[in-house]
Amino acid sequence: MTEAPSTNPLLDLKGYLSACQKSYEKCIDVVAHQHSIAGLEATIRLHHLKFDGNGRPMISALAETLYGHIIDYCLAVQHRTTPLTSIESAKLTKEARKLFIHPTNTPANPDTTGEAGEVLLYFLLESVLGVPQVVAKMELKTNPNDELKGSDGIHMCWNEQDKLVDLFFGEAKLYQDVGGAITSALKSIATFHDNGMHQHEFSMVTKYFKYADANVKTAVTQLFEFGAPTGEIRINHACLIGYDWQEYGSLPKLATPALTEEFKKRYLADSQRLHEHLQKRFDTFQKKHLRFEVFFIPFPTVQEFRDAFNKALD
Repeated sequence: MTEAPSTNPLLDLKGYLSACQKSYEKCIDVVAHQHSIAGLEATIRLHHLKFDGNGRPMISALAETLYGHIIDYCLAVQHRTTPLTSIESAKLTKEARKLFIHPTNTPANPDTTGEAGEVLLYFLLESVLGVPQVVAKMELKTNPNDELKGSDGIHMCWNEQDKLVDLFFGEAKLYQDVGGAITSALKSIATFHDNGMHQHEFSMVTKYFKYADANVKTAVTQLFEFGAPTGEIRINHACLIGYDWQEYGSLPKLATPALTEEFKKRYLADSQRLHEHLQKRFDTFQKKHLRFEVFFIPFPTVQEFRDAFNKALD
């Protein structure tokens, strides 16, 4: 007996997930907590790098994992075969690499671009929330040396519980100071709506839908009327807040399992500070109708993560 085809093509969006769940589980973990945000709907997610057998945070492993996803991140699907041959994979990897900035990176002039964070946010949205990317914005850049305009990613999925589509705009910030990263993220989101960029990106979803299935593309297009979302779609913002955390420098020399437990304990203790930073900024944020997913990730330094990603890329 064959299964009846789906009557709602939007249910098929989940089938477009491309991030490797096993790769995520190898290098990233999460800490459970009880914090909640008052005044609007926002979920705080305390993610962190796992430690390798020598007690080092797995920055290089994460960078290599993200590099392994650049074809899916950068390039629309309809112009390539599935599965890829080795020749096609090599060709498309080269094509995807050309879309990144490849900054000159020296101690005197370190990379400050946001691309590493943008790819990481794509990876988290797909791996953690199960929300596939629906526009490959990287291949739409007219100049590879420019950073993305507007949001840092467009993702979409069907919400079975609420019977509508959740549209996610990404905002990735890697700062030395966590408070500065939160402030910058919310300022960017407010500007994104105030200057009408969200309207432009609504049209991008319909014009540059990443996948080839005509039925799904038609269903997605029908979610927007005259460039505005219908009542069947809900707007969310996913924020990656990456920051330097000095606590890495004071961790004891322990075997990896014990080190991980000690790190989680300290991270959870510090989560009150993170919550207070976030609540303070949301208190004065005007667009309280929006929904948020906030991913915190502490690094020994965010520069080390940027450098590792550029090394993998080059």
